[in-house]
Amino acid sequence: MAVNLGRHAGMVAAIGLVFTVALGFGITKLEFATGQDSYLNKNDVVYKDNIAYQELFGGQAMLSVISMRDGAKIDSIFTKEGIATMEKVAQDLRDSGQVLGVISPVTALDFSASLVTSADGNPFNAVAAKALVNAQKSAEAAGDTVSAAARTADLGITTQRLLAVPADQQTLDNPEWVKFLLYDNAGEIRLALRPFFPDDTHAQMITRLPGNGSIESEGAASETIVSTTKALKFPNAQVTTTGAPVLLKGINDYLKGGMLGLGAIAVAVMMVILLLFFNVRWRLLPLLVVLIGVIWAFGLAGYLGVPLTLVTIAGLPVMLGIGIDYAIQMHSRIEEEVIIDRSPHPIQSAARGLGPALLVVTFDAVFAFLAIQISKVPMIREFGWLLIVGIIAICISSIVNPLAALGIREYKSPTKGRDFSEGKLGRLVVKMGSLPATAALWLAVAAVIVFVVGSVLEPQLKLETDPINWVNQDSQVIKDLRNIESEIGGSSELGVFVQSTDAASLYSDSAVAFVDTFTREQMSKYSKELLVGSSIVATVSDLTDIPGAKHVSPAAADVQQAWDLAPKDIQLSTASPNGKNFNIAFLTRPTSLEGQAVVVDGIRQTDAPAGIKVTPSGLAVVGVGLLQNLEANLVQLTWLAVGLVFLFLWVRLRSFVRAVLSMVPVLIASGLATIAIYLLGIELSPMTAVGGPLVVATCTEFTSLILLRYIEERQRGLEPREAIDITAGRTGRAFIVSAMTAIAGVGVIAFSSLPLLANFGLFVALKIAIALIAALTILPPLIVWADKRGWVSKGMLDRPEAPFLEVPDHKPETVS
Repeated sequence: MAVNLGRHAGMVAAIGLVFTVALGFGITKLEFATGQDSYLNKNDVVYKDNIAYQELFGGQAMLSVISMRDGAKIDSIFTKEGIATMEKVAQDLRDSGQVLGVISPVTALDFSASLVTSADGNPFNAVAAKALVNAQKSAEAAGDTVSAAARTADLGITTQRLLAVPADQQTLDNPEWVKFLLYDNAGEIRLALRPFFPDDTHAQMITRLPGNGSIESEGAASETIVSTTKALKFPNAQVTTTGAPVLLKGINDYLKGGMLGLGAIAVAVMMVILLLFFNVRWRLLPLLVVLIGVIWAFGLAGYLGVPLTLVTIAGLPVMLGIGIDYAIQMHSRIEEEVIIDRSPHPIQSAARGLGPALLVVTFDAVFAFLAIQISKVPMIREFGWLLIVGIIAICISSIVNPLAALGIREYKSPTKGRDFSEGKLGRLVVKMGSLPATAALWLAVAAVIVFVVGSVLEPQLKLETDPINWVNQDSQVIKDLRNIESEIGGSSELGVFVQSTDAASLYSDSAVAFVDTFTREQMSKYSKELLVGSSIVATVSDLTDIPGAKHVSPAAADVQQAWDLAPKDIQLSTASPNGKNFNIAFLTRPTSLEGQAVVVDGIRQTDAPAGIKVTPSGLAVVGVGLLQNLEANLVQLTWLAVGLVFLFLWVRLRSFVRAVLSMVPVLIASGLATIAIYLLGIELSPMTAVGGPLVVATCTEFTSLILLRYIEERQRGLEPREAIDITAGRTGRAFIVSAMTAIAGVGVIAFSSLPLLANFGLFVALKIAIALIAALTILPPLIVWADKRGWVSKGMLDRPEAPFLEVPDHKPETVS
């Protein structure tokens, strides 16, 4: 084929270009999937509940934290200028159309004012006063005279403070009125206002994003919020605005742009490796071939509708690293056949010798990547499909393009020379595989032991489960998040979705009492994880908390009246208009997803009354669900990949022994790398969930090519030791170079500024390196030992060779 193509170089180039452009156009059809369905399965209860939750109460929150300096108190921001600034910023955000609601410090105090005053001017008709009176009556009915007395005294003091500010001066630019609203009778920030004023030197503006948004839409909204809130300037104050949307946007932006950068670095490193170590004519051709294959791969992915996610974008350097081996092997084999000149048709000989082997290793990879489909994480499964499509496209490119290009070259300008030198790399590989055959059995036993130990230790490997640690720690978003955590104690939230499962409203005394008790129990039980709980029930409940008095849950009527009086932005994030859904928002302390999982699982086990359903929701639950799905079958992914590839090789090679030999270095590589990472205490990123199948695919590529080339040499009449030495010498250069490029392609990810990717690159590169060493040192003595017993080449030595296709003679110009 290749020689015939050489007679029509122009046509071949034109057809190849048109084909590549046509496939490459599919890249324009690629779409980025960044919604919740990338992390959770649509049929998961968690996914469905979270969709419903966000439809009602919105998505993630952005925090603008105002921190006072130089001894100033938070009430000092309530000047005419300060109030105007906060109101303008809040209104600008609402007008942007990118947010669901904004609760500013002004909004919070306006709500507080509506609770302590009444339309008729009688303070005892206010919601707060009625709630206190109801609590007092409950104490009296229970015979709790101490609590009743405490509430009576506190109500008296509160009334005096209220009446001390004339009605016409009850405005937020009046310092005395602000102090009354903000501080309780003990001079502390009122409990009901703690979600907005954590202490007397801090306040928060909470901007809620629309629910069920993509990372792109939330990222764009976060940019608007950060930009708009820069106008929040007050004397003696510092304002920091950030939130989870900024963090996720940073990760997403890096994976989109940064991966292209890493891919470019990988290409540059591969170029250097090829120039220095790949001593052939047109030594950069494999790089061009694999780049064409990558274009085909991503184009096909676009046509097939395979989306790009946070994980699949890493496919570029991975496919470059793994795929270039195919092109290097084909190029090296063609060069070998041309120089040795043992066949009148060297290009056809190369195609016949290596083409079927490349198809075998491609199917090795396909079956390894199919194992990824058992992952419970949608974006991991999409990564598996991308790799399958990619490896097939690259295999075709690595067979067709080198044959065509080098066929054209050899037709026009044949390579001169008849001495094929093993070179330093070839001699190195021969030496690496020179272990005596007598060591084979012990090596096989060691391989099994290492793999089993690695599999036992793998579930114990530490996964980095704090999303904040997935990002460059020197980035601005991390600095801002750490700053907010140090100022107010936390920057993330955990939502709890309280639903009525029948037609009844939650504004009943029993339902309100349950929500109130539940909130307080969670705060007590998970005090190390939760900082403050906020809800419409908690607001009224906190109003009735008086020092020296036992807590009493508020009356449902008071809670409903409070919601009716609340500003729209507060209503949107606390309860549905029909009263059948409540939201409880817990501000969480800095906690890993693993720590949050404890809280989430505990909330799920809540024994709610009949007619009420309690569901943890929000970003924290999505994160916990992602973590649990990742950990669910981490080890099984590797085991299944090993099993599928082994079964394929058993069938394709028609020999149990040949299949086992191909898998031994895989077991060693997988086990040794896991043991090393465990002993070193390296924390792995969630992306390493796909590391096992990647290593299985790469390692079986090496082992299958070595085994099949060995059988080819045996078919030429060589004895086992001589055949394995010839295999090592002739293919050594290609193996070492392809291994270096594979490690470079994946290993360059280890230099990412994103720890999420860096650990993944380190993990996979380490396993690939061990796999190559194991394949080149352990496999040769195993093959020799087994073949001396007739187990390797049995039934494959007497196959008749099909005749070559005759091609027209040509008289090219010979070059050296």
